Amino acid sequence: MNKHSKQMLFSGLIATALALVAVGGPHAVKADSVSGSTLAASSLNIKATDKKQVVGLNQTPDKSSENNTVLINGKSLKKESNHMLPKQTQNQKPKVATKASESVDSWMPDKNLQRIVAYNLYSKDSPKFMQKINKQDLSQLTTLRLTGDYERTHQDYYSAALNIESLEGLQYATNLEVLDLSPDIDSNINFFGTAYWHSHLQDISALKNLNKLTDVYMEMCSIYDISALSNKPKLKNLGISYNGVTDFSPLKTDTKLPTYVTAYYQTIFNPQIEVSQLRPYITATYNFKDIDSSNMPIRIANDEDKDYYVSNYLSDWKNPGTILADGKTVEWDLSKLPVGYKGYMTVNYEGKFLGEPGYESGGWLIIPFVITAN
Repeated sequence: MNKHSKQMLFSGLIATALALVAVGGPHAVKADSVSGSTLAASSLNIKATDKKQVVGLNQTPDKSSENNTVLINGKSLKKESNHMLPKQTQNQKPKVATKASESVDSWMPDKNLQRIVAYNLYSKDSPKFMQKINKQDLSQLTTLRLTGDYERTHQDYYSAALNIESLEGLQYATNLEVLDLSPDIDSNINFFGTAYWHSHLQDISALKNLNKLTDVYMEMCSIYDISALSNKPKLKNLGISYNGVTDFSPLKTDTKLPTYVTAYYQTIFNPQIEVSQLRPYITATYNFKDIDSSNMPIRIANDEDKDYYVSNYLSDWKNPGTILADGKTVEWDLSKLPVGYKGYMTVNYEGKFLGEPGYESGGWLIIPFVITAN
């Protein structure tokens, strides 16, 4: 396990499809607190029931709902279509040729990414060198790293790196082999007083056609969609722990990946929902995809040893729920909880494809709730 793979909690919002919640972009926060997160959600319209029942399990889900992470009582809210993706379509192939007058801002809009790229290209990160970036130079870049001696002594540079949100423009780095954008634990401690500080990086779609990649490290970021990591014939080292990934199937086509890829400690923390004491039974169907697209098995997270990583968010009331025979649906029972009770419907999911001890894939999905009278 590399230096990034230590216990930490990704408590920013991942843009996941909780049945009745449309989630906005994540923000880096301290591991021991979620109060710093920006929670953007649509209004909730949960249809709980006053008796135990399974709603929608016998219905054939429409195609759009198959990609949702959670269905509650058979209802789902579609993901906002490409709401965090760049304007360039995923099938559009990059062209290296560029006009001399073309500004880098027009094809690499994230200024923070420009700064890191400039330093990796020219060993300078001033605005002058940021504007010097061109597609031809970028096409010669083979390694792009965040960590090193420079970032440990230049807090403004390191902060810029943590504020990268999109890799748009990096698709022109057609010879890129090594990409390491994981935050550095030593720098986190030095600058912020905590080891557990995530970057804002969420959109990695620019990596889609970079087929020379051999090493990719993006741990402790804010990534939920890894589809851009599919079809990487040379990829042999990958670190994506401490993000919010719930679908690992894109990695199936990466045939050179070993079994010791770090992909655990994914954590999705959703906004609080209100549950009426009159309708205290919640049926939730979870869709966590393993590398073979099968559903990962789930477990109600209430074990202080197995779930120490999310120990503040356990479903620890008596008889919290039952996992149904399909292995992916939980019938939550909140009927014995008093009005005003605040708790968490938390499940653990764990895949089999990276099954060596210490290198599992999976994590936790947390739904905070409060019991109301009506």
